[in-house]
Amino acid sequence: HTSGFLTLNNESDTLTLKSMDGRTIDSLNYSLAWYGDTDKENGGWTLELIDPNNPCGEEENWTASEDPLGGTPGKQNSAYARKPDRTGPKLLSVVPIHQNALVLNFDEKLDSSLPDTNSFSLTPSISISKSFFPTRSLRQIQLQLESFLPFSQLFTLKVHGVTDCNQNEIQAEHNQIQFAIPEPADSLDILANEILFNPRPNGTDFVEIYNSSQKYINLKNWKLANIENQVLKNIQEITFDDFILSPQTYLVFTTDPILLKNNYPRGLDNHFFSTPLPSFPDDEGSFALVNDQGKVIDYLSYSKSFHSDLIKDDEGVSLERISFSDPTNDVQNWKSATSQSGFATPGYVNSNARPEDRVARGNINIEPEIFIPSSGVNDFAKIMYTFEQSGYIANIKILDQQGHLIKVISNNETLGYEGFFRWDGDRDDGSKARTGYYNVWVEVFTVSGMVDTFRKRVVVATK
Repeated sequence: HTSGFLTLNNESDTLTLKSMDGRTIDSLNYSLAWYGDTDKENGGWTLELIDPNNPCGEEENWTASEDPLGGTPGKQNSAYARKPDRTGPKLLSVVPIHQNALVLNFDEKLDSSLPDTNSFSLTPSISISKSFFPTRSLRQIQLQLESFLPFSQLFTLKVHGVTDCNQNEIQAEHNQIQFAIPEPADSLDILANEILFNPRPNGTDFVEIYNSSQKYINLKNWKLANIENQVLKNIQEITFDDFILSPQTYLVFTTDPILLKNNYPRGLDNHFFSTPLPSFPDDEGSFALVNDQGKVIDYLSYSKSFHSDLIKDDEGVSLERISFSDPTNDVQNWKSATSQSGFATPGYVNSNARPEDRVARGNINIEPEIFIPSSGVNDFAKIMYTFEQSGYIANIKILDQQGHLIKVISNNETLGYEGFFRWDGDRDDGSKARTGYYNVWVEVFTVSGMVDTFRKRVVVATK
């Protein structure tokens, strides 16, 4: 019997219950995130175990108390329920900590019986000499390799027969992952590629970077910051954990990935990364990408004047980089995201991106030139455009044989270097266009006064 108090850390800590002879009976490594409730995690509420028969559940088996008093000391937990674990562990990531050592991260506690080296295989084949648990959490397995892994080589690690502490075996859909040995980044290996500094009222800022190198780069302990006269300010840590950025990959930093996806549904949210951001004023500002050694890899000083003169309200409109080969801080290398793209392209190629091997061009093509609406195969026409520069404004209309307007496809939409519109063989009133040929009339112009027109034929056919 003992008396007294146990002091626990407010953010996270480990609680261990031991017997009189010092043996560990149970232990708990908790954090504030287990509450799942930002109000209750501020204090006055206990964490409660949900299912006592699922001792391996950890954070999935704990929640904030539902009792009005804030806790249930000495009686059954208010959150008590049956919550059995019937799913196997998932392999979340493989992190090379040396060229001949890997750490495998799993989503839950594993069985304490250590899997032998035959439970793991590498492709291309590399022999594994040793496996062990590096921490008491039992959520990681470290592998020692018999030879060094080369740089710039993609490997696949596959796990067999590994079970969680409830004896559920890992399933085939979660037992393999690709990885590579990370390399140090040089200046401009990673580039500033897009920024939204004036979001909609229900939106959020974001910055996008692009790995233009052939390297796999670990962003652990990297930072985002404002930069003024080469001095870093308002420095924000991106992540304290290993995170490998693959070659030719986009990555979007934002404080709220869900809100960003809601505002830009086309955004590739698998390329969104939740992290604190430095300050991004609506009129002008800056951001710098800083590696773990404190070296600035790339930075941008921006201004709302970078936006197109045709953008009357830049709220919710991102600035996009045009060329990877042109300097980051050349004002001519940035342009407002096009209206056709939804005014931002988080996680994928910019609407203003210029092909580095481009030639001067300006053309309109229809594909296919003959189509059958609602047929299920080639049932709409693509109005494809390519231009020598982005930022043109387009009006696109469908005219019948007598020159009568039947459909407006585009009205003052800003264009990128290339893309397409579609016509489904319908009229503005929603009815179907009659069988026959039609003219696609395209007018493009710039704020400087350049105007060009194109006329192409398209045929609506029938079965």
